[in-house]
Amino acid sequence: MLPRRHVLLGAGCALATFVARAHAETAPDGFTVLRASTAGFGGVVPGPVIRARRGEEVKVRLVNGLEEPMALHWHGVRLPSAMDGGSLLTSPAVAPGASFAYRFAALDAGTFWYRAVRRDQQERGLHGALIVEEQVTPPVDRDHLLLFADRRDGDGMRQFTLNGAFAVDIAARPNERLRLRFVNASATQVMNARIDRHRVYVMALDGEPAEPFVTRESRLSLGPGNRADVFVDATLPSGSIAPIVFMQGGGEAALARIVYEGSPARAAPAGEPSPLPANPLPERMNLSAALRITLPIDPLPTLPRLRGRALDRALLFTASRGRTVVMALDNRDAAAHVVHLHGHHFRLLDRLDDGWKPYWLDTIVVAERQTARIAFVADNPGRWPIEQHALDGPAAEVNWFEVR
Repeated sequence: MLPRRHVLLGAGCALATFVARAHAETAPDGFTVLRASTAGFGGVVPGPVIRARRGEEVKVRLVNGLEEPMALHWHGVRLPSAMDGGSLLTSPAVAPGASFAYRFAALDAGTFWYRAVRRDQQERGLHGALIVEEQVTPPVDRDHLLLFADRRDGDGMRQFTLNGAFAVDIAARPNERLRLRFVNASATQVMNARIDRHRVYVMALDGEPAEPFVTRESRLSLGPGNRADVFVDATLPSGSIAPIVFMQGGGEAALARIVYEGSPARAAPAGEPSPLPANPLPERMNLSAALRITLPIDPLPTLPRLRGRALDRALLFTASRGRTVVMALDNRDAAAHVVHLHGHHFRLLDRLDDGWKPYWLDTIVVAERQTARIAFVADNPGRWPIEQHALDGPAAEVNWFEVR
């Protein structure tokens, strides 16, 4: 596994004025309307930022303007299985010209995202951010979304973007505190970023508050699907420009800049941040009585998978509601693999015992020929996919489990 402070464990929003922004369409019945087309949601990539406050109901109507079926997955959101959209296990895909109403309570405050279930549709830009705000706003001066994605140019070369653009400017006054919400919306690429000349406090991972820690060398690395909320104190003088650089093709590309302007916001920086308010996740896990499962990750998968209409009914496991599950993600391949657990968040266990890291995840990158152990409480009833695919590999294979 990669070091905790260097990489994501196995891994509003003020933007440059030249970034095309999708504006959420609201229907008379209060639903946010997402109109899917070959040009993105509402013709813009990424789709509109959907916002709610913790405890509120999220109501989104997907209108499928494609010539093929599609469905949305709410990545990292703990919600009823019928709203997950992850596979035929939960609900059928939305037919061309049809619509589907997603509605669920926002149980957790944090940074999440939505995406087309099909890989090719996601990579064509059918994705966007879901931001659930805390009931009491944390003490920050500015709150910025930085959604990382990749696409191919006309020559087939991979290009990285932030919020659909190649350059984003973030305005800041000296001594302000910025909250940067990083989302890796790439299906295959690790996001490696570095914020020049600034201390980076990691406050939340995959939408869930963590014990704050400072990253090494101001670097942040997120696997596909991962998110990180970081606090950055603007400690440079007015007129300064600090690039946020991303590893690309063996070099670095400055896709964003913190641009200082104006007089200091206060006499001194804010100091060490306090943790974000906790979400209602289990405080304890009964590891001694846990159901222990191994998920083999092979170059040529041998376990039953969900393949389109050929839905194999074989279960990976069934757990009674409230039971702790310990799962060994046994990567036997010569490539790293991305694993995403639907409907739940998990703890990453230590290698030698059942101690765990001080954060929650819903997605993890398992290094080649390594085993990662995760633990979670199966407290969300229903059928839940477990996606996994080789990093920079073909579309996801899917196992599934049931909570009764």
